[in-house]
Amino acid sequence: MDQIFERLERLVKAWTNSGAAPSAGRGWGGSGASRGDSDLDAAMAELDDFLDTSKTETERRESEERRRAEERRAQEARARTRDGGYRTQGTQEPSTKSVVEDAYRYLGLPPYAAFADVKTAYKKLLFKHHPDRNSGTPDQMKRATETSSRINAAYQIIEAYEESRAPR
Repeated sequence: MDQIFERLERLVKAWTNSGAAPSAGRGWGGSGASRGDSDLDAAMAELDDFLDTSKTETERRESEERRRAEERRAQEARARTRDGGYRTQGTQEPSTKSVVEDAYRYLGLPPYAAFADVKTAYKKLLFKHHPDRNSGTPDQMKRATETSSRINAAYQIIEAYEESRAPR
């Protein structure tokens, strides 16, 4: 019966890898590689856990709880990245244009500046406000962490905007 599941697993992996040979190692795409689709990654991780006969029931349950917690954190991170920390409770969601313009301004640039300038400003600001450089007191560390996460969010917004404008 185990042979059937192993063959089924190889078949599913080969099919989902779009014709690529199935990986020799266990896990999705070998050694924990992600395919970009969190739902598919979670389903493959669940299938791997189910098929792994070396785990006890307690280990399976703990693994499932960890996977769910990671999925929750990923969803929260996607939600934070989507709104970039610009949304406040009780206000209307800002338009894409205003969010992008705010992101440029947060990096100290005029709206729709060249992406090379965006990268330069991002690196300079992150260098200045990185938590490792500002860890004198816990309060400084907290402020630096918040600032660097806002800088990262602004950069991700601009990067996504630039990618959406690129010809396909």
